[in-house]
Amino acid sequence: MEEVLDQNREAERIFRQYGRLLGAVAAAQLPGRPEDAEECVQDTVWAFVSGREKWDPERGSEKTWLCLLLRSRARDRRRTLAARTEEPLEDHAGLTAWDEAEQSAVRDGLRRALEGLSREERRLFTLRFVYGLPSAELGGVLGLSPNGVDARVSRLRKKLKKLLARQGLGLWEQEGDA
Repeated sequence: MEEVLDQNREAERIFRQYGRLLGAVAAAQLPGRPEDAEECVQDTVWAFVSGREKWDPERGSEKTWLCLLLRSRARDRRRTLAARTEEPLEDHAGLTAWDEAEQSAVRDGLRRALEGLSREERRLFTLRFVYGLPSAELGGVLGLSPNGVDARVSRLRKKLKKLLARQGLGLWEQEGDA
């Protein structure tokens, strides 16, 4: 119990002493994401407090070590967020159908593209894009970690992009990717 109280006091001291600096570093690494930046600061402080033995004062100051820890955590968070960023299908002009014949053609192209997926890929597609399950929930269903789910979703999106382009539904052509 005493150890927990000591860690709490140490965390409070770090927040008082370095809180503004750590907040600025996190905000620079995660622009426009204040909640994620704040969470990274908190994670960093608790990681430092609970694993203080990893810090070597001979190699740098406490402040420097905290900033390096934070920068590393914020970069990891940014990569994770970037991997999970998905564009809604409705945002792509390639899926806009103006009349009944065009709607039918788009539906048919999508169906043919989905037929090019394996059974597991179709299941992942359905759970992620039709039902909108987040990575953590999908991981529980598929027996994977959230990062494993994100990696598979990323590969699935790349494969779908190629399959859709073959069907004349090059959704991402405006980005120069197709």
